[in-house]
Amino acid sequence: MKNLAFLVFLIFSIANAQNKQILYDFAGLPQTLLINPGAEVSNKFYFGFPLFSQVAVQGGFTGFSAYDIFADDGININTKISDAIKGFGKSEFTELNQQLEVLSGGFLLNEKMYLSFGYYQETTILAKIPRDVIALLYEGNSDINRQYSIEKLSARAELLGVFHVGISKKINEKWQIGARAKLYSSALNVNSKQSTGSLATTFGSNNIYKQQLENIDFLLQTSGVFFEDTDVLTPAYYVKKMFLGGNLGLGIDLGFTHHFKKQWTVSGSAIDLGFIYNTQDVKSYGLKGDFEVDGFDLNFDDQDPSDYWNDLEDRFNEELVLDTITSKYISTRPLKLNAAVNYAFGKKLDNCRFDKRPGLYSNKVGVQLFSNVGAVHTYLAATLFFERWFSKNFQAKITYTADPYSFKNLGMGIATQLGPVNLYVLADNLLNLNNLYAAKSVNIQVGLNFIFYDKY
Repeated sequence: MKNLAFLVFLIFSIANAQNKQILYDFAGLPQTLLINPGAEVSNKFYFGFPLFSQVAVQGGFTGFSAYDIFADDGININTKISDAIKGFGKSEFTELNQQLEVLSGGFLLNEKMYLSFGYYQETTILAKIPRDVIALLYEGNSDINRQYSIEKLSARAELLGVFHVGISKKINEKWQIGARAKLYSSALNVNSKQSTGSLATTFGSNNIYKQQLENIDFLLQTSGVFFEDTDVLTPAYYVKKMFLGGNLGLGIDLGFTHHFKKQWTVSGSAIDLGFIYNTQDVKSYGLKGDFEVDGFDLNFDDQDPSDYWNDLEDRFNEELVLDTITSKYISTRPLKLNAAVNYAFGKKLDNCRFDKRPGLYSNKVGVQLFSNVGAVHTYLAATLFFERWFSKNFQAKITYTADPYSFKNLGMGIATQLGPVNLYVLADNLLNLNNLYAAKSVNIQVGLNFIFYDKY
């Protein structure tokens, strides 16, 4: 029970997709290389402030907001919960992506190649929740002849450390390409594969109601969650697992930047093409079968009812088979895809200071597309953005994003450069600042770097 309570707490206590639309192609920030290894780089070298070069937290739920339930508007909370469930789609999802950059750095190898490297900790949680499951939990199975399906029910959770090294190479004046190799060290993995089956209540022939579990087929794979000795569940244990002590895997990021026309640029990336081979502390559970029971008109010996209950339990275990599996398994990483096109314009910046920086114009406007292709669901988002250099030491970017959480997500990022010190703050959902409880998602990133440029 302690293990199960920990898992439930982990999944539901920190529930956006991994779209970093403000950071993507934000000129001058070295962290853009983490979401496009083919981004253009202009610094001579940099290193991030340990544990603070990038702190990113994104979380959200598409179903409803906290304000929908807890607003002090005089409406009974039970009515608001009922209305929220009625507005629930066929399935809604909740997500978390949290990253903490522990170490990071990069330097210019030569005129055309830039090497970057580092280590970061990442938590990813994805869960798709069908409307039938919510209705069953809230209302019970009182709706006669309705089938409550679990077909769309799926979830995954990961806690891991990532060692990485990347190369960004300038091919010519028009093309920049890049790749990043990753070594994953997973401390925890939860992955539900197949989910089929339903629960239905119908009128029985002999009794009032008949309960039917039909075509149940469910598989939950876990590593680093369930243990015989629960004393190992400590923060130190998971930290150790994230530093090459856990289940290991490999991955690669790919990206490019292409100036296809004067002042026009297109870029794209594929992040986390990889897998993890789960071999340690593996315990998976499979449930398969059908079961039917007629109502509550129980026919048993009132002097010795134990036989009835034992027979019912035996039949349940025979018809719905629960397997505990300790086989090793492979889990794939959620794949993130980015693409963007932008147009640069305005007064050119000081060539004596910025002639190697990406683009010599003070303004940039464009559109970015993002997709998260995972085992749980596919997430799509589109962003319009405007970026401006106000001076050689200050730049800002404004974004407007439409995604499953909202069609009116306004975001902003600012970055300053004081000597070698680079500080940036990025956040979205600014339209909900007056009422944060009404926001269905949140996205905050902050960081501190030391960036050094050639002197001219």
